[in-house]
Amino acid sequence: MFTKKKELQKLDAMIGANTLFEGNCFSERSICVEGTIRGRVESKGSVILGTNGKVEGDILATSVVVGGQVVGNIVATGHLEVTSTGRVKGDIMSPTFVINEGGIVDGMCRMIGVGQETPPQLEQVSAVLEEEPGSAG
Repeated sequence: MFTKKKELQKLDAMIGANTLFEGNCFSERSICVEGTIRGRVESKGSVILGTNGKVEGDILATSVVVGGQVVGNIVATGHLEVTSTGRVKGDIMSPTFVINEGGIVDGMCRMIGVGQETPPQLEQVSAVLEEEPGSAG
């Protein structure tokens, strides 16, 4: 999954393939999920879900790559990508996002921060996500 040594150095946490984490997870850097997280995930860096990774809860991060499954809303203040193996059941919000062929999003897609030099801060976007009616998470 990681091609550059620099990316590995920026990784704060890795949830392994046979790991179940229950509760909210926060990281100053990036999080890689190959196992399952049941709870909210927040990162000031990236959240990367491998093909077997699963998050049952909302994700709030600078960038998000979904190669596995998310049941919850996703807010990416920078970039969001759903790969060909990715599945999202919930709403997504990001200034830019890509859904690759084969990727599935069962929810609403909303562009945020369009035309701004910098995307909104995580705290501001978090408040918007919590106010959303019909939240999937």
